[in-house]
Amino acid sequence: MKRIGLIGGVGPESTIEYYRLIIKRYQERLSTRNYPEIIINSINMTEMLDYVFNNQLEQLVDFLAERINILEKSGVDYVAIASNTPHIVFDELQEKVGIPLISIVDVTCNEIFKKKIERVGLFGTRSTMTAGFYNKAAKKYGIDIFIPDTKNQDFIHDKYMTELLFNRIVPNTKKELIRIIRELKEKESIEGLILGGTELPLILGQQDFSDIIILDTTKIHVESIVTKMIEN
Repeated sequence: MKRIGLIGGVGPESTIEYYRLIIKRYQERLSTRNYPEIIINSINMTEMLDYVFNNQLEQLVDFLAERINILEKSGVDYVAIASNTPHIVFDELQEKVGIPLISIVDVTCNEIFKKKIERVGLFGTRSTMTAGFYNKAAKKYGIDIFIPDTKNQDFIHDKYMTELLFNRIVPNTKKELIRIIRELKEKESIEGLILGGTELPLILGQQDFSDIIILDTTKIHVESIVTKMIEN
């Protein structure tokens, strides 16, 4: 059985969800009451986001690599980062560390491809929506990604950072997010929406839509993590 290391704390609410879901899917897939071994390194989210939002990407790579090395020394076989935003430096990070990383972006794009969806919207932090790392991965699968206009990006980013990170679910925020999704569908004919922030599933889900596919990156990532844990 492979041991998984998780870079968590970015943010805490989604890290808790990762922990719960990994255990749940592990037990379901193996039909067992046993529990998997998971080592979580809960990092300083504020410091990490400062590097991201100030475009200090070299410092971000060094910061994350140091924390991943702690997990590697603990004897894990794979590492996953429980957040979309740090994947802005995923390729550079994978080159710098000596352990395989499981990319939330790659596994999400692969899932979109398997569902035969070609046009998807993307929500997340401003960096996740605009930095282009999702677009780069999606291009390999022939997937087109669309993001809201600048005003709506600002709204999503603000609510993400001031509400969702702290598990504050505000009905008016949900209503406005749904409006933005409807607008994006009407304008760009999207078939699906990537919840490219691991706290977004706290407020949005497939139950809110009948005409587009909601792609929960947390659940997709967890499924891939569990697959790595149990594969021979």
